[in-house]
Amino acid sequence: MGKFNLMDLLNGSGEQVETVRAKNYSPEPPYKIAALSVFDLVPSEGNFYSIDEIEKLKRDIELAGGVKQNLTVTPLDGGKYKILAGHRRHCACLELVEEGKGEYELIPCGIEPRQQDSEMQEIREELLIITTNSQRVKTDWDRVQETKHLHDVLRRYKARGGKLPGRLREIIADTLNTSETQIGRMGAIAKNLIPEFGEEMREKRLGISAAYELSGLPEAQQRAALEEYRAKGSLSVNDAKQRKEAGKPQDLPPAIHLQQEQPSTPNPPPHPPKEQPHTETRCVGEGICPCCQQRFDAAKAVHYSTRGTQGIGPVPCPHCGRLINIRCSVEYICSVPERE
Repeated sequence: MGKFNLMDLLNGSGEQVETVRAKNYSPEPPYKIAALSVFDLVPSEGNFYSIDEIEKLKRDIELAGGVKQNLTVTPLDGGKYKILAGHRRHCACLELVEEGKGEYELIPCGIEPRQQDSEMQEIREELLIITTNSQRVKTDWDRVQETKHLHDVLRRYKARGGKLPGRLREIIADTLNTSETQIGRMGAIAKNLIPEFGEEMREKRLGISAAYELSGLPEAQQRAALEEYRAKGSLSVNDAKQRKEAGKPQDLPPAIHLQQEQPSTPNPPPHPPKEQPHTETRCVGEGICPCCQQRFDAAKAVHYSTRGTQGIGPVPCPHCGRLINIRCSVEYICSVPERE
């Protein structure tokens, strides 16, 4: 597929937007430049990009003698204009004016006309926010949100009858100049990562690789990881991977399923059977009974204490009741007690 040009979609040109052009969509809308007051510019509620490093931008604007790159805006009622591109520049100039530097009040703006179709206008604005920010430096969180918003807006565009030249993921990867694999990773983060970790990622305290590993965990396990993260003050990619590996379901032998279906006995057998399929199991973060292969909270069994390689037991397995020993090192090592 050739590179997908969102500007063709925005301007109503090209075969893929033939349906939209028939719905009062201007093929090449006029685009005029005007100097507008910072007080007449309203930030778009649809802007998801980070607004940071304003102090540095203020210095750059002062050194350049003003804003040299046009903002992109669209008219609102009452003589106001909504910002589609240039939120950081607007914020920087507003702060400069509030500091008494009135020469930065007027900013050059490219004024985008509004469309008659209100839903298509919203789609156009959201796409303009993405296309006009294509060259900016983006955080990992910006890229995750950019992927999510572009996916959502293209789906809305397609639902309106617009034609897209290929699969959504392929188009998004082409538009954002990245791979489909990366688009899939960022989509998983946007869809599955709990909000608390999302905030850490937005604040640049959680990397994208760790966020992706965490997004593969159920919510309950993510929240357990969050408690660990808050206690330690950090969470590495390896920490997240270990939690993901530990959370994978284990294949249980058929006898275990039959045992679970039977009524539980009030007094489980005190000793393991003569033949054991395993004598020892190892697991990071929790224990696995060597008798029934069920996972359990090994930390609780050792009273959450750090014992190095010191062991405890025998203790009954909380699932099958058979006696096992537990030894805590980097892993929890669960073994069947030796018979005397």
